[in-house]
Amino acid sequence: MAPKRKSDAAELPARSDAQDAGPSASTSSAKKLRVEDEKENVVEGLAAKAPSAKPTWKDIVLEDEAEGTTPVYDTCDEIRRKIRKLQKEPGFKVTHWLKDIGGINNNSYHRFMKLSGAHSGVENGTYKAAYMYFEKVRLAEGKKKSSKRKDNEWEYPEGIPLKSTHREKYIVRASWFPDSP
Repeated sequence: MAPKRKSDAAELPARSDAQDAGPSASTSSAKKLRVEDEKENVVEGLAAKAPSAKPTWKDIVLEDEAEGTTPVYDTCDEIRRKIRKLQKEPGFKVTHWLKDIGGINNNSYHRFMKLSGAHSGVENGTYKAAYMYFEKVRLAEGKKKSSKRKDNEWEYPEGIPLKSTHREKYIVRASWFPDSP
């Protein structure tokens, strides 16, 4: 009779041994063989991959990432442009990507993408998570910093402020401006 499962087709003890020990002994030995083989393959795969494998974006840790204070040097418009470019890649799924970069909510992502302006969306979680993803990808691929990135590093040495100022109101006294009417 042909085996029903792949595990049953693995090297089993001779038919006479299996009959003497009963049906449970033959299946458990086959499972043990398969599990041991899988463990050996995993260990061999890790040993083979480690020295020659390029680091992926998930392997890279940014400066101050553990504390959550990584400075951001790309504007919101630049991040949105990079996301739109990423969406054009075949097989790209937004939901999978949002989960990978930190479990970003889909509604938050869509609100961020609808905005426009260099600093519109700095408080949105998608902005910082996407920035960190693109920075890690840049480092993994060994690419240089863009000219816009260098300009932003010069203009914002501590990183672009992640607090929006468009809703803040200021009270100014007329005495602070002596030339005013």
